[in-house]
Amino acid sequence: MLSQQIRTEFLNFFEQHGHLRVPSAPLIPRDDPSLLLVSAGMVPFKAYFLGQKVAPQDRLTSCQKAFRATDIDEVGDLSHDTFFEMLGNFSFGAYFKAEAIAYAFELLTRNFGLDPARLYPSVHPSDETSVQLWEKVAGIPAERISRLEENFWQAGPTGPCGVDSEIYFDLGERFGSGQGERPGQGERYLEIWNLVFMDSEQLTDGSTVPLAHPGVDTGMGLERMAMVLQGCDSIFDTDLFAPIQEDFAGRASKLAEQPGDQGARHLRRLSDHARAACMLIADGVVPSNEGRGYVLRRLLRRASVSALSLGVEGGLAPCVSTVVAVLGETYSELASGAERVRAVIEQEEVRFEETLSRGLEHFEEVLASAEGGTIAGSAAFRLHDTFGFPLEVTEDLASARGVEIDREGVERLLKVQREQARASRTISLAGTAETDLPPTEFVGYDQLEASGQVRLLLRQGQPLDRAGAGEEVEVVLDVSPFYAEGGGQVGDRGALTWGDGSALVLDTRAPQAGARVQHCRVLEGELRQGQDVRATVDREHRAGCAAHHSATHLLNAALHHRLGEGVIQRGSLVSAERATFDFSWPHPLSEY
Repeated sequence: MLSQQIRTEFLNFFEQHGHLRVPSAPLIPRDDPSLLLVSAGMVPFKAYFLGQKVAPQDRLTSCQKAFRATDIDEVGDLSHDTFFEMLGNFSFGAYFKAEAIAYAFELLTRNFGLDPARLYPSVHPSDETSVQLWEKVAGIPAERISRLEENFWQAGPTGPCGVDSEIYFDLGERFGSGQGERPGQGERYLEIWNLVFMDSEQLTDGSTVPLAHPGVDTGMGLERMAMVLQGCDSIFDTDLFAPIQEDFAGRASKLAEQPGDQGARHLRRLSDHARAACMLIADGVVPSNEGRGYVLRRLLRRASVSALSLGVEGGLAPCVSTVVAVLGETYSELASGAERVRAVIEQEEVRFEETLSRGLEHFEEVLASAEGGTIAGSAAFRLHDTFGFPLEVTEDLASARGVEIDREGVERLLKVQREQARASRTISLAGTAETDLPPTEFVGYDQLEASGQVRLLLRQGQPLDRAGAGEEVEVVLDVSPFYAEGGGQVGDRGALTWGDGSALVLDTRAPQAGARVQHCRVLEGELRQGQDVRATVDREHRAGCAAHHSATHLLNAALHHRLGEGVIQRGSLVSAERATFDFSWPHPLSEY
């Protein structure tokens, strides 16, 4: 069964069972600053699970684009990849464990034709209900159901979470004897689907609270299901990767010279990184030295190293047409943006060639200072971090000269760098420790005045009971007409008034999904937690922002009309006084 047929069969099945099919969200998360890229099928639905937004229907199904960079260094073996597609069905209070397990078993055995005897579920040790359901619904005896502590899933450091039931498929003896192997251990048993029973929300302090409406979040990896249904030895042999590998192999003049399985590893890395880079660029990511742009740059440079090792004629860019042939029918944004995707890749390849040329000079200096036939970890890390010289290139060149690098030393420095980057991404309020904020109902699209109640008062991230005249505080209301800063547009200003007092709203932000914070200065009276207030937006300020917001859309449309679809808006500032507009374009602009 081809991958397109698998997608269609899955989505049709759940549509027939009352689910609304929704399109994939972009890889760049919307309204979720806690994530760099969408890493799971449920990410676009976090607010639905938490009750912060109402889902269009209480049953949804999708094929969601996802990207995980956690295993990027392992890509090239038989199982690790970065970009993947997650087929999923979701319930927001409509059904729970019994229905989710029944749906999964029916689809796998009836529609996909898998032998029930080769299915091995796993559950959390505390989840005896799922054990009983697998026995009742699927006839799978309890002794064939693994109880694993790791069967617990959460959307991130905070957010919806719950125990899960994974479904493993026995790939057969060619993947292992089965002796000492079990689900979650060894290669013979492949996880193909995960059913997550969302019943809690994890808070910043590590504690959990029950969700008002428990739900279901499932994820079936398309690549793994294609491997099973197409009888392949790895995901890279499926129709999702094989044509891309064949493209690179046909242009690789040094493939036969590679020792051992290095040629195959390079081809697997190329096919994965090429797919992922094309999908990231199509969704608006451009190479840079930070954030998601750095992830893309790292992918392209790792792929370039493999292309150089194999002597791939033409480099990476010619593969874009093959990636479009594989994925373009499903993801129209890739097909329509193919020209821009290729231009970005070509431009980055040129820059990388320049980086390699400069880095070679520094490599020779490092090599000359190597002691005892080993390049110090700090020196190799500096080549990588300061000069953009990939560790893979350093290792290859050093090995050719009979020299090693202190890989453990490099890994220690990389770990420190990752921890520092993770710390810099920590979401904080007013520069202080993380704070869980109560949700706010935003009504500002329809009205510029609203009655609300103060749910929380904060100063420097610390809760307050009250604030007096002259004090500046952060105010969270249960209902707010104030538009929060986002997408380059500044937040609303205005006023809060109550019986004997008033406060000036200086700014509005949304530091967490579903929460809205007004930065206020109390003018008179005393503002207390629980206070009923009248919130009024500054109409003139809102109108000025709206006009400049429209201007940025008009400019964007004009640039697309004049330059073409390669234009990507990279940022903007929209205020009542002015608007600025940043965009990327892969070619030099003429003067007129």
